[in-house]
Amino acid sequence: MSKLNSITIRTWGITMVIIGFCFITTNEIYGRIYQNNIEKNYLTDYEQSIESIEGYLEKEPHFLIENLDKLKAHDTHLFMEVYLDGQLVTDSYTGTDPSVPTTKKKLLANEDVTQAVNMGRDTQIISKTKIGSNQNTLFMFRIKNFTLDGKKGALYSFVDLASLNETEKKMNQWTLINFIFYGILSVLFFYYLQKRLGKPLNTLRDIAFEYAKNDFSQEAPINFKDELSQLALAMNKMRKSLETTGTATRQEKELLENIVSSISTGILYYNQDKTLLMSNPLGENFLRNWNNGEGTEEQFLPDFLADKIDEVINKSEKVYHDTMINDFYFQISLVPLFDEDLENVRGVLVSLQDLTKERRLDKMRVDFINNVSHELRTPLVMIQGYSEAILDDVAETDEEKHEMASIIGDESKRMNRLVNEMLDLSRMEAGYIDLVPVEVDLEAFFMKVLSRFNRMAEKNQVHLSLEIEPSVKKYYMDEDKMNQVFVNLINNAIRHASLSERNDAHVKLWVHEDKITDEVQMEVIDNGPGIAEADIPYIFDRFYKADKSRTVSKSSQTGTGIGLSIVKNIVEEHGGYIEVISVPNKVTSFRIHFPYIEELNEAD
Repeated sequence: MSKLNSITIRTWGITMVIIGFCFITTNEIYGRIYQNNIEKNYLTDYEQSIESIEGYLEKEPHFLIENLDKLKAHDTHLFMEVYLDGQLVTDSYTGTDPSVPTTKKKLLANEDVTQAVNMGRDTQIISKTKIGSNQNTLFMFRIKNFTLDGKKGALYSFVDLASLNETEKKMNQWTLINFIFYGILSVLFFYYLQKRLGKPLNTLRDIAFEYAKNDFSQEAPINFKDELSQLALAMNKMRKSLETTGTATRQEKELLENIVSSISTGILYYNQDKTLLMSNPLGENFLRNWNNGEGTEEQFLPDFLADKIDEVINKSEKVYHDTMINDFYFQISLVPLFDEDLENVRGVLVSLQDLTKERRLDKMRVDFINNVSHELRTPLVMIQGYSEAILDDVAETDEEKHEMASIIGDESKRMNRLVNEMLDLSRMEAGYIDLVPVEVDLEAFFMKVLSRFNRMAEKNQVHLSLEIEPSVKKYYMDEDKMNQVFVNLINNAIRHASLSERNDAHVKLWVHEDKITDEVQMEVIDNGPGIAEADIPYIFDRFYKADKSRTVSKSSQTGTGIGLSIVKNIVEEHGGYIEVISVPNKVTSFRIHFPYIEELNEAD
């Protein structure tokens, strides 16, 4: 069916049908006219010849009978017979072609001729009959009655036009030759059309399909100066234009995709049927959070968002909405996109602004203000109370005054420590931290740190232990800064291990070498309540306090939430990093990773 739709075949077929119709019609009409004219001319000539011979019957019948063969001028197609009282007297074909008697017999056997002979009247018959194996042969038969010497006579004239069959046969042969020539011509014409029309059109079609696929590597060939070549020239110009436009469009699309993927706003685009047509990673992350983190290929549209999309489509105006999903805060704006007529909404663009960090910072800021207020208020109240007691001579003895002054000094140091921690954190985050790395004996260093917490550990019934592998004896680090790191970590570990309901609360400091990662690892391990998985990503943020996981009583609600931030900054300045591994109610480990220094540990 596809071949029948080919313009080459259709053009060839229509052309050949028209030519064939004209050829056949012309041959048929010409043949018939030619044949009829020849027959008519022959019959007229023979009729005139017979009439001239019949004229002798009235003037000189004896002369006619005696010279009949001479009068017909030896024409082999005309033969005559003269009968008197039914008896053959003479004929015109004696000694001529031996086939004449047979032809005569065939003609006399014709039904019309037989009937005319029996009737005995002057008659002329022009008809066709089959003679031998030939086709029907045209003949003319005339009967002319006369009287001679009291006898009734008749002149039979026969005209055999079998020669016309040969002419017709030759014409048919020429017609067949013409048909063969017509067939050859049609085949050659088909191949000509295929080469000059079909093949170029197919080539242009294939190139056009490649252009539709944004493949502009091929160029339309120009071989002649006809319309197809002009079409090829136009396609080549179109190719350059499409290639330029496609390159610009592709670059703009790539730029747009990179912008959409890189912006800090989630993007979701839905059509009127609420089918998701476009999204960026933040938008997909929003849908995953809504689907409880399930990594399904098809992200379901939240019900509240579907309602908002309907509202935008119905009102044709922007809609804003705030929502919280799994502790993530989002500010959502829905913008209608219109058709070209600016009347119908064709889709809704949903932009999602993640405000989680801002909300958490606000919460941490409020918590920080509350914590600092609490941390400062307590020592201030104590300083104020004891100073007033000294001034009012409430303390009667020097020992009591000395004790009050000692308390005032401790609380002042506590306030000073709090202020210094905040200043240290500000300097570290601003990049102003100076390290003075020295070779530190780790066993002596950690024993000194732990000694500061012996009284605190005994008071809270927490067992302290230290384990250092022999392969790790010394390390280059800033001793003062690392002392601040482990004071924070051990203080937190003891404080939270004491909250455990176990009788074997303990805090372990473990220093060892990890040969797989080629690191020195220093861990502070406790078996307290642990840290909730949701809090682990944020515990090193400044001012963050995992109250729900690490605080179970008001007595433990101390600190400003900046200690671990300071720890993280100091460790990273040493070229390491810190991680937390926690199994609630079993074990919590703050693990510090430092690069292993081979020369230092092999020096001994």
